[in-house]
Amino acid sequence: MKKVNNFWIILLKCIGWLVLGAAAGYAFFYFFSDLSVNIIQKYKFLQGIFGISQASESSTYISVILLIIAANLISTAAYFILSYFRLLIPLSIITGFLMTLLLFTGAVIRNISIPGEVIALFAIEAFYRCIALSGGEHLFKNRLNKKFVFISTIISVFLLIIAAAFYEAQQIFG
Repeated sequence: MKKVNNFWIILLKCIGWLVLGAAAGYAFFYFFSDLSVNIIQKYKFLQGIFGISQASESSTYISVILLIIAANLISTAAYFILSYFRLLIPLSIITGFLMTLLLFTGAVIRNISIPGEVIALFAIEAFYRCIALSGGEHLFKNRLNKKFVFISTIISVFLLIIAAAFYEAQQIFG
């Protein structure tokens, strides 16, 4: 079997695996919505560890943006490093599964429909994670033979993280 070294093909495959994971996450939520809600509520303390908890009223706009950027840079760097070790497929599937499950479960817990802004933010976050995963896989296969791809990947991910941070802060502060 021929090795796929093209970044764009790797990215498309990563998006495909993420969509497959998202479909599995939706199916799990559809058939086990009560279980999903119970699991998320039982382990929601993990959101404080792995995510950003609700912005307190004493937080400033800039501190929230910096916190969002720092947290997303750390998690996305982990995605990049883990995909370098050939974990693109499982990480893509797990990411799609968990993001979808959290999205729908959060809507049920809050008894609201999912706002378009949240869907847009989830899509941006999923996309830059796919770029990071694809960049790590591409780096593994090509080393630094194609430095332009590596540099472009890093810059793209960083710019998308910054854009997502400002978008999320705008949603928090209105």
